[in-house]
Amino acid sequence: MFMNPHIIRIVMLLAAILPAHSTVFAQAPESKEVTWDQVKPVFQKRCFACHRGEQSRGGLDLSTVGGIKAGSTSGAAVVAGKPEQSMIYTLPAHLENPQMPPNSAKLPQRELDLIYGWIQGGLSEKVTVASAAGSGASRPSRPVMNRPKTLSMRPAMPKTRTVMEASADSSAGNAADASADKKGDLKKTVKTLSHMVTAVAASPTASLVAVAGHREVTIFQWTDQSRVTSIPFPAGDIFVLRFSRDGSVLLVGGGIGGVSGKTMGFDVATGAVVFETGEESDVVLAADISPNGMLVAVGGPSRLVRIYNTVTGEKVADIRRHTDWILSAAFSNDGLLLATGDRFGSVQIWEAATGSPFHTLRGHSGAIHELQWAADSNTAISASEDGTLRIWDMHEGVQRQVLPGEVGGILATDAEATGRFIAGGRAGKIRVWNSPGNLQREITMADEVTTLAITQDGTHVIAADVTGNVELYNLESGKNVGTFVLP
Repeated sequence: MFMNPHIIRIVMLLAAILPAHSTVFAQAPESKEVTWDQVKPVFQKRCFACHRGEQSRGGLDLSTVGGIKAGSTSGAAVVAGKPEQSMIYTLPAHLENPQMPPNSAKLPQRELDLIYGWIQGGLSEKVTVASAAGSGASRPSRPVMNRPKTLSMRPAMPKTRTVMEASADSSAGNAADASADKKGDLKKTVKTLSHMVTAVAASPTASLVAVAGHREVTIFQWTDQSRVTSIPFPAGDIFVLRFSRDGSVLLVGGGIGGVSGKTMGFDVATGAVVFETGEESDVVLAADISPNGMLVAVGGPSRLVRIYNTVTGEKVADIRRHTDWILSAAFSNDGLLLATGDRFGSVQIWEAATGSPFHTLRGHSGAIHELQWAADSNTAISASEDGTLRIWDMHEGVQRQVLPGEVGGILATDAEATGRFIAGGRAGKIRVWNSPGNLQREITMADEVTTLAITQDGTHVIAADVTGNVELYNLESGKNVGTFVLP
């Protein structure tokens, strides 16, 4: 048989280079351990839309290791060490039916390899951390501790313009507009929406106000609208801001819609993280901190109310009674009760320490955006998208009074110990009552009022509208006396 001399030379060269016992296909190096924090993003991206939290399809929750181990209504979802017998691998790899995700191609091989390696390695719950040299290492995950952790704080920004300076600029602009009007060239100035302000909170003990921005909170001195500092919120968008009753802690709640939610407590003086509570399967839309600072209640699209201990981070209660998104939560001033309201118009009252049902209050026909308590905690006030305020007796669990808000659908309220009550809504109006039913004045904003808060001395209100304006109003005169400028 004739052989090409070139082929013979190539074979001889390879024989000289390769050891006699080697093979062309060398064995792949031993793979590193795949941990939960590596594989969770795959499930989050591909599966959480249907398989997360209490409403998971088929009863399969892929958002936690415990949920995966619990399996689905049809049986076990995973067999540790055996990927080929584990549904969470075989279905997305299209090795079995029904193929997942539905009506989609199988997952990319890199993601399938992560799932395979995690199962084969025994479902490791360790957290991967990078070493100083950049190589991978792992350590057991640890619960969140109460010890403060210092955050990177941004320096104070220059003071915003004073009201007098703004007035002078406005006068100059009016003169120019008048001149243009004579020429028929007048153009209306339209504010560009940069970020709708979803939450505002005023300290009960100091002249500080917190305003929600894009994944950060800006703290101002409301007396001159100067910026003090900004605190990042790494969990996502912010929908809740609450100061503790002593003003020392700022509670921030939010997250990423349809993906995750969390609340964090920050030391107001230093910006350090005091506590973190919850790894929710959806964004936090409602939250409050108890008067003694020991409990945090959260709620959102999951329709569950959860109460956490701020010291241990442990869940105290898991409450299932709401039938729609939870939009509001408030502890009573004595700390004994918790009120929550949902998008369907239902108000629920719970025992704060245990989460046991206390009252179910029905009457509203629209979403409950705000809940307030009287100073003595004997009555609660609910504010609804239906445009009404309702006063509830806590002793008997009955409605005592219905008041027209007359601000459109009510989106925001606040109250102070003296009985003064304010509400803002979709009509772009803020109404101020010396006490519920006793109207003091009305204030008009440029657009729908999304959130508001009374200052610690009860003299002013900070209010934001849907176009991003954040304004300061004097409650006695009703005049706009300042503007807060977000970064």
